[in-house]
Amino acid sequence: MSLLTSTRNKIITLILITIIVFFGWQNGIEVFYARVVTFGSNVVLSTIKNDTSVEVEKVETTYQFKVRTLIDNRKASYPQAFGGILQPFVIVLSWQLFLFLVLNRKSALKSLLVNFGIFYLFQVIFLILLTAYHSSEFQKFLYLLLMDSFYIIALVLVIKDNMLYPVFRKR
Repeated sequence: MSLLTSTRNKIITLILITIIVFFGWQNGIEVFYARVVTFGSNVVLSTIKNDTSVEVEKVETTYQFKVRTLIDNRKASYPQAFGGILQPFVIVLSWQLFLFLVLNRKSALKSLLVNFGIFYLFQVIFLILLTAYHSSEFQKFLYLLLMDSFYIIALVLVIKDNMLYPVFRKR
């Protein structure tokens, strides 16, 4: 696209895409994506533990994850806010949409599949770790380690793509 040849136009386009994605995120994409992540987590959990699941639950005006499991042979459930777990996906989604405007379709699609796969896998693992938060010290440690790492993971994916495909640097 001739419009996106200058770095300034690319940055403005990326910011506009991010704003649009964020508004969509606030108006339903977040809940949809949360259900996609819980689906993946529950598929894995169903092969590991039959008595544990993760759901998306609405509490007043906000949504959260709700873990249902057995702790010491008693039914238990506890919540986890979406917050920093899902919000970094806005960065990944915005970046991927931007790449479709500045790269050829094959490269953009390859990046999309790799980045979404990596990010989704980390989020599924995170929810699985959340299910054993109260019963395993090691899983609690891994959970706490990942808790604030999703923004960093998103940033690493963006940097990786910018190194592979020189979007913001001269060729």
